[in-house]
Amino acid sequence: MQVSSPTVIGRGRETGILHEALGQVREGNGGTVFLVGDAGLGKARLFRECTDNAVRQSMVVLKGRATAAGSTVPYRPLTEALYSLIRVGGVPDDPELKPYRLALGRLIPQWRDGPLLDSDDSPVVLAESMLRLLAAVGENGGALLCLSDLHDCDTETMHILEYLVDNLEGVPVLILAGLQPVASAALRLAQSCARRRVGRVLELGPLSDAEIGELAAACLDTGAGPAAGPAGATRTAGAPGTAGAAGATDSVAEPVVQWLARTADGNPFVVEELLRGALDNGALVETDGRWQFEGGEPQYVPMALVDAVADRARGLDQRWQQALCAAAVIGRRFPGDVLRRVCDLTDAELRQLIQAGIDAQLLEASRGSSDWYRFRNAWTAEALADSMLPAEREAVAAGAADALEVLFDDLPGESCQLAAGLRLAAGDGPAAGALFARAGRRALSEGAVASAESLLDRALELLPARTHAVDRAEALTSLLYALAERGDVEQALARGAEIAGSMVLSEVRRAEVLTRLGWVCVVGGRWEQAAELVAAARRLLADPVPAEQLAMLDVVEAHLLTLGDLEGDDLAARAEELAERAARTAELVPLPTAACQARQVLALLARRRSFEDADVQLRHMLDVAERHSLSIWRLRAQTRLATNELMRTGDDGPIRQAREAAYALGAITVGCQTEASIAMQEVLYGRFDEAEAAAERLLALTTRMHQEGEAQFCLVIKIAAVAHRGRREALRTVLGEFRRRGGEQSFHAPVVFGHRAICALLGEDRPGAEAEMARVRAWERTHPTIYYQSGRYGLDLLLEVLAQRAGQDQFAEISATPASRLRWNLQFVLAAETVLLGRAGDTAAALEKMEQTRQAAAPYPMARRLILRLVAEPALAEGWGDPVAWLREAEEYFHTSDATAIAGACRALLRKAGVRVMQRRSGLDAVPEALARHGVTVREYEVLVLIGERRANPDIAKLLFISPRTVEKHVASLMDKLGKGARGELADLMADLTA
Repeated sequence: MQVSSPTVIGRGRETGILHEALGQVREGNGGTVFLVGDAGLGKARLFRECTDNAVRQSMVVLKGRATAAGSTVPYRPLTEALYSLIRVGGVPDDPELKPYRLALGRLIPQWRDGPLLDSDDSPVVLAESMLRLLAAVGENGGALLCLSDLHDCDTETMHILEYLVDNLEGVPVLILAGLQPVASAALRLAQSCARRRVGRVLELGPLSDAEIGELAAACLDTGAGPAAGPAGATRTAGAPGTAGAAGATDSVAEPVVQWLARTADGNPFVVEELLRGALDNGALVETDGRWQFEGGEPQYVPMALVDAVADRARGLDQRWQQALCAAAVIGRRFPGDVLRRVCDLTDAELRQLIQAGIDAQLLEASRGSSDWYRFRNAWTAEALADSMLPAEREAVAAGAADALEVLFDDLPGESCQLAAGLRLAAGDGPAAGALFARAGRRALSEGAVASAESLLDRALELLPARTHAVDRAEALTSLLYALAERGDVEQALARGAEIAGSMVLSEVRRAEVLTRLGWVCVVGGRWEQAAELVAAARRLLADPVPAEQLAMLDVVEAHLLTLGDLEGDDLAARAEELAERAARTAELVPLPTAACQARQVLALLARRRSFEDADVQLRHMLDVAERHSLSIWRLRAQTRLATNELMRTGDDGPIRQAREAAYALGAITVGCQTEASIAMQEVLYGRFDEAEAAAERLLALTTRMHQEGEAQFCLVIKIAAVAHRGRREALRTVLGEFRRRGGEQSFHAPVVFGHRAICALLGEDRPGAEAEMARVRAWERTHPTIYYQSGRYGLDLLLEVLAQRAGQDQFAEISATPASRLRWNLQFVLAAETVLLGRAGDTAAALEKMEQTRQAAAPYPMARRLILRLVAEPALAEGWGDPVAWLREAEEYFHTSDATAIAGACRALLRKAGVRVMQRRSGLDAVPEALARHGVTVREYEVLVLIGERRANPDIAKLLFISPRTVEKHVASLMDKLGKGARGELADLMADLTA
């Protein structure tokens, strides 16, 4: 009999907060609310109120629930939530979701357009994909994501939930999360979010005695059935009562309310259960419009709810009651076929049993699976399981485990963990441990690293060291892989030492463990330790060394060598020898992944000779990946080939194709990397606004995904975009953020020095540019070179030639390097050669070389004009070339680009050549309206611009070709017109205008 209140009692504050949160979502402001309370306190009712409210507002609702049985089944609540979305309307047809669809295929297998990319499916990528999907779902009116029982949630889901909670600002999604106040990752997350003010925690307490009275009146007024009172006073089930819905507790006698308050401890679910039991047994009747006890307070109703649940089960046929007890032993959620086998039921009898359980409000269908069922609450399952004798429970558990292994080949999904739990309940710890180990290895292969670690730890607790040493060693080895994937170097080394020292494993297997540990150390930056581990592994392997083992060792050692300074030929040759041997062996065995890793190292090493040689290795890598269907390695090879082409020729077509391929495969990380390379190229092409927009977008994404190196590179793009426009103040701001993120200690540092040199040149600060290039040279003397466009192999040579510190010898040395032939560098190398030829008096050769320079610089509008300005100066002074034409072109470009300093320098050189220069003082120079209103003239505005760059009066006079005294007059006039009392205030004003 259904006994429940039609309204929520005693939760007015909570419903108000939820209503307000939904309103904020409708305005585009997302958020998270955690409902924390013991079972039965009303979380489910608040969930229903919130979802009903959301549906009324035409919002999309997604629902998912964690279960105790699924606490180590990765992503279960999210999968269930997404299935609920599919059932309602399907996935939004949003083109921006295409790159994330394959990643989301880990949650919904039907969404997979191809095989999962096991090397690019990090939890962060999946979390970002989920965020993008929710944003798309909620785009037209908002969305509500309801996740229940998160105290039983798997670790992977918690990681994604934390990511979502932290990044809902501006996303029209409300996350409503329910959990019990027990120690759990969910509770820790809720508390952390409350402290950081990114989520709200609503703790549900017990109802007051008065609220219990209201609840009882509401339940009895709508749900009571025939009571065993006097015939004329008994109300028919569902008939309208005389009491109001809330506050009218006169319809319930005071002894009934006191009994409920004393027995239920303020728990509304228990109140409903007690009322249901009292009505079913005739202890509670309605007489003269008032509910009261028949024959005094019922003594048979227990103080504990479990007995009330058991009483309800006793109302069923004895066979059904026994079958439900067996189902409870299997778990709160159980497969129907397993129960059928354990209880020897026919299909028809199983359906009758399930329906009887549903009618008794003990069971319900399990979401997401038509042949699984679940008890309505944990209390019900616990009460029924506890009603059996221990020996009976063990027998049922063993039978259910047997049935699972018969029905489910290889125990897929959560059935493996369910079987492990049943073996444990049956008293067979070692068998349970073996199953937990199997589930752990499977979780690891699926990328669920945290769940794998938890399962493998459980397995090791159950596998005895004496009798199951080999099984323990295997589980420990898998655990080592999980720790390595998670990046826990310390723990991996500690557990790995235990495995490597085990005499149970063969020497080959121990060497494999040491090799894996060596790779962990490489990834963790512990290169010395990695070298020691590789050496120890080699000592364990007697001749002949297994080919596959040798290949992996060679790959790790070659990687190690590339992390050091490869300027020494012997070291470089050794690295190449190892990588080449590893590639040949891995391709022969075959070990395709190791072969790709080896070819990747060889391509890096080959760059020292030529980028064409590097391409040969990358094509080998591409061939291996294609033959063995390694999608992610194929994509990496294509991306590196496209990057080499971009650097060599300036053609960004191939890398744009690689970006589209990455997103099509769902390889978000690789896609972001290629997009960042494209954005940097946009800077070189002079498309600064597009580059900055892409950098901002990628910076937000990589910051959310905690990809610090990629985020630093996004800041490098922003630095380049402002530096290549000569915006010194903006450059200082971005450099500050770059430093705060540790950029100056990263491999990005020399590239930043190179862009700062460009900015200095645009500001006519030649000594500053030379100082930045000196920093590049100093950096590269002590660090391996991994970026070739820092200026070291192009711009630096030109500046040294202009300063007459470099001649033919230095030119020959630099021009012989492969990096000097990359197109961005080549334009400066050719310009340096132009100056050397002109200086040597070979004017015809200099002009021919200048034409080659212009052709090389064709894709780079700013760099081409910068070269013209730099080369024109010695050409004018030494009397060769066509400096006037070069300066006119440069001046026109830089003037229209608002690069005041270098445009002024071009005009000064033209005047020096005796050429009449156009006055740039009328409509061509627009004074901002805010300044024009105060009467600021064009010339005063030019002075103010240079004051904003913190220029001294003599510098301003030189750049504007006026006297220092005239500058002083303009400064005084500006201070008077703009009401400023100090020069610094003028600079601050200019900074505000250009911000």
